[in-house]
Amino acid sequence: MVTGKVAVATAIALLVCSSLISGCKKDSAKPAEKPEAEAVVNKSRLKTNTYQSGTHNGFFWSLWKSDGATGTVNYANGSGGNYSVNWSGFNGNFTCGKGYSVGSPTYKIGYNLGSYSNSGGGTFGWYGWSRSPYYEYYVNETWGTESPHTGTFLGTFTSDGAGYNVWTRWMTGKNIDGGDGFRQIYSSRVTKVTPGSNRVITFANHYNKWQSYGYTLGQLNIPAIMVSETWGSNTAGSINCTIWAQ
Repeated sequence: MVTGKVAVATAIALLVCSSLISGCKKDSAKPAEKPEAEAVVNKSRLKTNTYQSGTHNGFFWSLWKSDGATGTVNYANGSGGNYSVNWSGFNGNFTCGKGYSVGSPTYKIGYNLGSYSNSGGGTFGWYGWSRSPYYEYYVNETWGTESPHTGTFLGTFTSDGAGYNVWTRWMTGKNIDGGDGFRQIYSSRVTKVTPGSNRVITFANHYNKWQSYGYTLGQLNIPAIMVSETWGSNTAGSINCTIWAQ
């Protein structure tokens, strides 16, 4: 998220590596109208095949690939808050991105999605976790060929000049600390963002809207990133993004 102070404890990094973006993916076969019965997460992902993270120009960054994933993924940190990723012949799930070492409900993220191509499932947007209670949260700005929208639809609202649909679902897999169960909450743009323009995510608007539906995030002392994610078989794509503090 947005501040530039990056000091991630090793323990936090290891926890995040086990789950960075367990999220919108996972249970692509679930019908969107199925309320609260929702997905059973296959957390074999916890056996991470590859996880890398660090700091770069005052930002936290990470790259995670699911166990057994095959194909090519190339991640690169650019200047400031820029990063890029391209992939081909990829089978599995990966997530990557640049952001901040801890989350906050008051972050205001500026970003420019310079380019976006994704032949698989997956999403691009603001992402993180909370503890006490456990939530995995997203603000989805665009996504690949497979929609991430499943669970219980809560409603629609406007933030930063765009309409967002709000969804939630209960996940019965492992949370970031290895316990059972966590909730996903996410806002997804009604219309996918188009690349090439400067945009803003006022995270407080999403945080407060989720709270108004009875879903209040817990402790946000976990890294949060502008995430790029994909999943599927033989996927290909490329993403270039720059973020900054508003």
